[in-house]
This record gives sequence, structure tokens and C-alpha cells, in this order.
Amino acid sequence: MRLTARGVALLVCATVLLAAGVLLGLPVLRALAGVAAGAVLVAVVPALGRLRPSITRELHPDRVQRGTPAVAQLVVANPTDSRQSAFTAVERIGNTVQEIEIRSLPARGSTRRVYDLPTGRRGRIVVGPLVVQRSDLLGLARSRGEIGGTAELWVYPRRHAVRLAPAGRSRHHHEGDPPPFPMAGSMDMRSLREYVVGDEPRHLHWKATARTGQLMVREYVDPAQPWCVVVLDDRASALSPEAFDEAVEVAASILWESCEQDRPSLLCTTSGVVVDTAGGAVGARTVLDRLCELRQSDRPDRPLDPAVTAGRRGDGWFVHVGGIPSASTSVLAGRFGRGVAVDLSGTGSHAPTGGRTPTIIAVDAESAIGAWNAMAVR
Repeated sequence: MRLTARGVALLVCATVLLAAGVLLGLPVLRALAGVAAGAVLVAVVPALGRLRPSITRELHPDRVQRGTPAVAQLVVANPTDSRQSAFTAVERIGNTVQEIEIRSLPARGSTRRVYDLPTGRRGRIVVGPLVVQRSDLLGLARSRGEIGGTAELWVYPRRHAVRLAPAGRSRHHHEGDPPPFPMAGSMDMRSLREYVVGDEPRHLHWKATARTGQLMVREYVDPAQPWCVVVLDDRASALSPEAFDEAVEVAASILWESCEQDRPSLLCTTSGVVVDTAGGAVGARTVLDRLCELRQSDRPDRPLDPAVTAGRRGDGWFVHVGGIPSASTSVLAGRFGRGVAVDLSGTGSHAPTGGRTPTIIAVDAESAIGAWNAMAVR
């Protein structure tokens, strides 16, 4: 509990009035001082009671695309056996606050409040903790405290429908390095290895087992999996903040579609961020969580390490999104089945890429994906 600015001012006035009344011998001033001090005392006594509500907070849903509605449901309960007076709850939502008026709660009673959450900007928004406060009618004293934990709302980049046509080059299944994420169900035998619990008994190689004295199984992989590698230009000097958000939407749309097709996917940024996934729902969430919090970097452009894309060349898409791709990036793009550069810098021109990497020049994500889809069906 603490006095508000109004309560402090009234208490000071009471002290001044009392001193003046004593020095000047005026009973009326002493009486006014008593009334002012009594008002402060009456305000302090109710505020001394501690608020002990319990809360339950749920976000529906907790992961949304930018601009998609999301709500928070707050259940405030009175766990005591006595009636709890009304109070004001202040919910912290990122850098903003939401005031919620809670009426008086009966013993063991509860109330539910639903309010909208801001989803206009990409990012991770922390909701909570809840600040409960109670003051008297005159606003002279206020009690305040924090209860409950926090919840997180992930606002993903907006997704655009992407056509991710097959891209790759045929080759013998014994060529190249084995893929880091073998495709289940392939019938291309890659090697023999020792049996481990969980291996298919039908893959046992009996001749090798007899020769080595240990159970040996055939390992089947598919070295021609359709990889999707996206390089996102996160340099602050390359794109404006608005253009960067559009670039993130393009990258997210392509990677999201790739993961849904169970393609191994790789996200790289010019500042050195690397997110490597095997695709699927888990891979999509991993990539989107990282893109959700990605911000532009002031660090200089770092050439993409060829080792990052080792074992992925020739088997899918290579996409550079952002500003003008560097020469090393263009060389890496040429090693894939299809390489595309998406230029959102607004310069209206792009560096030559030797004729191997077509470039899409667009002003926003929607037009960039539209041009991508038109190119993908050719």
C-alpha cells in the first residue's frame, strides 16, 4: 500500500493546517486539519487488506500469422471464504497495457474476461504478469501487486500460397555424400552397418552377419531429396525495415510450404544465423519461431559458408531473398536444381548472375510470390 500524489498532498495540507491552527490559535484550522488527516486514514485502512485472487490465462491461439485475430481469456477467482472487493487489473501485453475492471467477487466465486491481442506486427509478445490494484473512492491510497505468470503469443510472418514445384537433377544413387536426413522408405541401399534396436528385421544382411559374427543390416537412403535452401538478407543497409518484413514473409512462405511437403529445409541469413530442419510440422515451427524474432543486423555481410549447404546441392531450390545477392551466393545457387533471387530492395536493378539465377524484382511479398508462382509452373 502507498499514498497517491493526491493523498500525499492532502496529508501535507493537514500538517500545514494543524501548524497554522496551533500558531494562530484558530480552532477552525485545527478542525480542517483533523478532517483531512481523517480522510487519509479512512483511505489507508481498506487499502491495507491484501488482494489474493487467483488467475488462469489462456491464449487462443498462441501462434498466429500477422493480422490474424487472437484473444486472451482471463479467469479471475476468489479462493477465500470471504467476499473480495472490486479492483482494477492491469494486463501487460508487450509494451502496452490493458485495464480490466473486476467487480466484487463472492466467496469461491470467479469471473471471466476475454480481450483481443495485438497481431499487427511480427514478433514474440509476452502477456502478463497481471497487476492488481485497488484504491479508495477519493484516490488517496492504492494497493498494488503482481500475480500470475506470463504467456507468450507468437506472431508469425503472414503466409502466402506458394507453388513449390519439384526441382532436381537425376544422378546415380551411389554418387555424392549421403544426405543428413535420410528419407524413410527409400529402397536405395547405401551401406551396411551394425544392427541397433528398432531396425527392421527384414533388412538384415545374413551373409555379412555370418562373416562378421554380428548382426548387420542394410541402410537405405535417398540421396536425391528435394532440399530447399533460403538465404535471407538481414543487413540493415540492404533493406528498409518495411522491406525487410516483406522479405521475411517471402522466406517464411517458401520454407513453410517446403516443410509441409516434408522437404529438408535450411534457413541462412547474411549475418550468420543458420536453422537446419528435416521438414514436417516440427521443422516448420522451428523455422517460423526463428523468423518471428529475427531482426535486421548492423554487421557487415558475411559470405555464405559453402560447408553450410554441403550435401544439399543439385537436389532442390536455392532462394536468395532481400537485396542484391553477392557473387558467392550466386555461385552456390548454380549448384542447385533451381536457383532464384528475390530482390525487394526497390533499386529496380540487380547485379548480373551469369545467366544462371533468375531474379524476381518486387515491391512486396504478395507480388514477389505471385511472380514466383508464375515462374514455378514453367
